[in-house]
Amino acid sequence: MTKTVALQKCDDYDFEKVLNAVKTMMELVPPPDVRGKTVLLKPNILYPKSPDCAVCTHPVVVGAAVRAFLDLGAARVIAGESPAIAGSTSAAKLTGMYDQVINNGGEWADFKEHVSVPCPDGKVVKSIDFAKQFLEADIVVSLSKLKSHQLMAYTGAMKNLFGLMIGLEKAGCHYRFAKKEDFAEFLTDLVIAAKPQYAIMDAIMGMDGPGGPGSGDPIKLGFMAASDNILALDWKCAELVGYNPHNILNLADALGRGIWLNTPAEIKTSGAAEEDCRCTTFRIVRDSQSLQKKMPGIINFLATAILTKTPHFNARKCQKCRRCEQICPAHIINMSGADSTARLTDKSKCLHCFCCHEICPAGAIALRRF
Repeated sequence: MTKTVALQKCDDYDFEKVLNAVKTMMELVPPPDVRGKTVLLKPNILYPKSPDCAVCTHPVVVGAAVRAFLDLGAARVIAGESPAIAGSTSAAKLTGMYDQVINNGGEWADFKEHVSVPCPDGKVVKSIDFAKQFLEADIVVSLSKLKSHQLMAYTGAMKNLFGLMIGLEKAGCHYRFAKKEDFAEFLTDLVIAAKPQYAIMDAIMGMDGPGGPGSGDPIKLGFMAASDNILALDWKCAELVGYNPHNILNLADALGRGIWLNTPAEIKTSGAAEEDCRCTTFRIVRDSQSLQKKMPGIINFLATAILTKTPHFNARKCQKCRRCEQICPAHIINMSGADSTARLTDKSKCLHCFCCHEICPAGAIALRRF
């Protein structure tokens, strides 16, 4: 495992351009030897949306990765994902991802059944349930989309592997690890268990702003990145769009484990110049908890009450799809009122995990501080 991140400029999703970018990055920072092996690609499908919305890994990036690994001699390339509320294959077809995988020689995997995967070095878990296809893979690759994230501030290659878990099982983890710090430690444990050997970041179009990761705004970033060191990739990509990665809880926790990096100073880049990939207009999500921790006693208490966001439901936008009701890990969203509009039944029990906001396809849930 190196500490080098390959960067390539890429302005659009023309297949040949993306394929050339992927192959060039693989020359700069080679993946492990895939000859005769099975590669599992884990793209991001938060929920089925048009590629233009920048919610999901672009299907062309997924298709290009399939082709690139097969050209390197992989015996099989499987791509799979488990959206929180949607059928895996139907979601892949609606995004265009399924056709890209099949047309480029890969296989699409339905993540339906799980297997228990040991994590003896985990801090908060000693085993994790992954989709059974995980056991078929010799090499796991994260194919992520660079996005802002209301809960964790940023989401990229490491958090993308959360989708190795099946459907609503992910929501249960938010209930179990309700504090951000605990959830961050869980995410690191999950990556340790998944043992990804390569990662590719789709940052041609990213998503920024307070609506991320599902309802933010698409923003043209114009680059791709790849590495065999998943933390180095996330750290560098987060920096390039304006984050201080030390303030991204799961990245800071992963750094502290000493598995991927001892210090960010070890990270090198190759390929495109960092300045050519840097974005100064990306609207990052700031973690209010980092501000609260600096405030003593009663001031901290009052700041928590003021700064903590809660979901607010827009009756006019609500499509009554019930996805928020289904995904809420605390089971406090109800649609049984006269107008069947979603509402919180007990705000005091809200975990502030923002799963409902993340999954709403209509942008009908806003996060407000009062």
